Formats: sequence, C-alpha cells, structure tokens
Amino acid sequence: MKKIVFSTLVSLMLVAPVLLLGMTEGNVDQGKAVYMKRCKMCHGADGNGNPAIARMMKVEFHAMSSEYIQEKTDAEFNDIITKGKGKMPAVKGITPEEITDVIAYIRSLGKKD
Repeated sequence: MKKIVFSTLVSLMLVAPVLLLGMTEGNVDQGKAVYMKRCKMCHGADGNGNPAIARMMKVEFHAMSSEYIQEKTDAEFNDIITKGKGKMPAVKGITPEEITDVIAYIRSLGKKD
C-alpha cells in the first residue's frame, strides 16, 4: 500500500508542472511589451512577419493569428522560444514569466472579435 501511495505522489509531482504549464495565464500587455522588444524585428509588429527578414533568411513567416500558430501548445511555444527552431535561434535572457506573457500576447492575436 505504501508503494502505491508513494508511486502516485511521485507521478503527480512529475505530471503537475506539465499540466500547469499549459494552464498558466500570462499578462497580455506585458507580453506585448516583451514581444515588441524581442520578437517584432523578425515576426513583425502586427505578427505577420517582416518581409525583408523573410527574404534575407529565405523563410516564410506564418501569421501569429493563423491556425498553424494558434494550434501550438504553450509547451511548444516555450520550447521554440527557449531552444529555437529551424532558423530561429533561442531567445536568450528571457524569463519564464516573460515567456508566459509573450504566449498570452500571441494567443490574443488569434482571437476573433
């Protein structure tokens, strides 16, 4: 019986952060400020990508409001921001709270009025 309780507690401790990562809510306004400072050069102020950077890097930017971007999980965004993906390098010197806020801002771009 003790082994089952111990195993259950260990499992919860391992799974809880993953579940919470997907449920955290960031501050959209603070996320926008971080995005404008750290992301807009490449991804554009409106989230549609910077055409000059896209040509130079030979990449296609998906609009942040697109289904392709919005269907990503918060964990995927976190990985892309912290580890980079493709030609996008990891964003250095960004805090976990700032990442959560940026994700909240990106999510806000996908909301239809």
